[in-house]
Amino acid sequence: MNCSLRVKLTLLIESLVVIIVLVMGVITTMREKQTLERELYERGYALANALAALAVTPLLRQDLPTLRRFVNHSIEHEYVLYVMIVDTHGTVLMHSDLYEVGKTYKNKANYSASNSRKSDYMPLYLSQRQAWYYDITASIKVADIHLGAVSIGYAYTVVEKEIAKAQKQIFLIVLVTIVIGGGIAYLLSAFIASPIKLITNAIEHVPGGHFDAPLTLPVKRNDEIGTLADAFNRMIIDLRNTTVSKNYVDSVIESMKDALIVVDLDAQMRTINQATCDILGYKEDELIGRSINLVAPDISVFTGGAERGVMPVANQETDFLDKNGKHIPVRFSAAALKNKGGEITASVIIARDVTERKQAEEVLRRSEKQLRFLSSQLLITQEEERKRLAVELHDELGQSLIVLKLWLRSIQRGLREDQTELQGICDEMTSYINEISENVRRISRDLSPSILVDLGLSAAIRWLVVSFTKHFNVENSLDIMNLDTVFSQESQITVYRIVQECLTNIAKHAQAKHVTITIRERDGHVYFCIEDDGRGFDVKEYLGKSATAKGIGLAAMFEQVRMLGGTLDIGSREAAGTKITFAIPPGIGG
Repeated sequence: MNCSLRVKLTLLIESLVVIIVLVMGVITTMREKQTLERELYERGYALANALAALAVTPLLRQDLPTLRRFVNHSIEHEYVLYVMIVDTHGTVLMHSDLYEVGKTYKNKANYSASNSRKSDYMPLYLSQRQAWYYDITASIKVADIHLGAVSIGYAYTVVEKEIAKAQKQIFLIVLVTIVIGGGIAYLLSAFIASPIKLITNAIEHVPGGHFDAPLTLPVKRNDEIGTLADAFNRMIIDLRNTTVSKNYVDSVIESMKDALIVVDLDAQMRTINQATCDILGYKEDELIGRSINLVAPDISVFTGGAERGVMPVANQETDFLDKNGKHIPVRFSAAALKNKGGEITASVIIARDVTERKQAEEVLRRSEKQLRFLSSQLLITQEEERKRLAVELHDELGQSLIVLKLWLRSIQRGLREDQTELQGICDEMTSYINEISENVRRISRDLSPSILVDLGLSAAIRWLVVSFTKHFNVENSLDIMNLDTVFSQESQITVYRIVQECLTNIAKHAQAKHVTITIRERDGHVYFCIEDDGRGFDVKEYLGKSATAKGIGLAAMFEQVRMLGGTLDIGSREAAGTKITFAIPPGIGG
């Protein structure tokens, strides 16, 4: 059975109303029941507490008639089934039913002897007459001395009556709501479905091309239906005026900031936009019909090749020529333009002027070149300062230590033979001066290794490695070619510093036990390989750090290798050691 949209919406809305009303009715009934149960318990508990307070004096005086009067008065309350007063042993002292007097209830004894208070838990009991009731008990006490308890049976009938009354009211409300909801659902579905029906009827005329008929919809609403109707009306108007689409496309093309050129199969320009004229300095009629080579001599892929299929081009850079013959750098993309049959009819080029970006890149390159020159000068100045400090340490401090040592020996020779303590002090001071002198010589060699000048680069590197392994207790493996005539004197110092920096980093960070150094000539370059078995590091993490976090050690090594025209590579993994390789082209022998 086919149902209309109006019927479906009506049934759907009415079903939702029924479900909501039923759920609300159940929730309301449950809440009403809980409220009534709580009120009943509160009322019974208040009555039990009041009777407990009144029973204190009669209990102390053993005044049973008074207790009887209180019990009779309490049993007169509505829905009270029984009233009972027990002592701390659970023995009934007074009861609304006199036959219960003298009986013992252990559970009442436990309650009266305990420091019980009001509880949120409300137990229900079933009487012999199959009627539910609450057994509410309150403690009788004076100054924390328990005298007994009052127990009241409160009938649950009042709750059942109120619940039945509430259910009748809720049922009537549900019926009225369902009826009213049905009417509202029908009106709402009509409000929604009527314009949709109009739109559906109008759409049925569109495939036939009957645009002369009055197809626009008289729907004026500020909602989604109104938006749909407005969109349909605009579509009909656009279909009636298809020539507007070409004007729209032309407007989009003219508003583009990038150059757009359409080239036919003969590589002649057929369409250009205003941005093309602005970039190249031509007028439109000066370009239409001319070869693409006039403005883009390097784009030969389109010349005479469109009929064979043009490969798409994306984000390539080339130079356009403007009217004055000036080269204009552009980034262009191109694709084939096909007809409905899939045949290539033209090629479309879109180009963006990147002159400003190229200028910025050139400024950046010049700045980088200047920075590299500055860093090179800093390294040269640093080496010269090291030489100066080495000379001053050797000539000034070294000579002063020798003079100090001679004076000390002169003083020692003037001591008497019985001045043994002073003789020992002089010996200790002499040893200490010797140690200082040795440290001065070592620092002087580190600052400006004289062995490099005296014996050559190969001997200097061997001495450096031996000193390093001896000082830091590290084993080494050396395989070094003769480097004395390979590099110029200035280049030898730089190579020595690079190897020295590698060994310094191993001593500081690697915790290595063995170092392997290999120097060999291959493919017109001298290859240096320094490898350790230390703890290694994450190269990617290191390269991702900021310049301040990296430090200057490795940065200086990269710059020094670059100064020599070489390349440097670092390979390392955590707990797998580090391998530093750099290749340097041979220089003029010094």
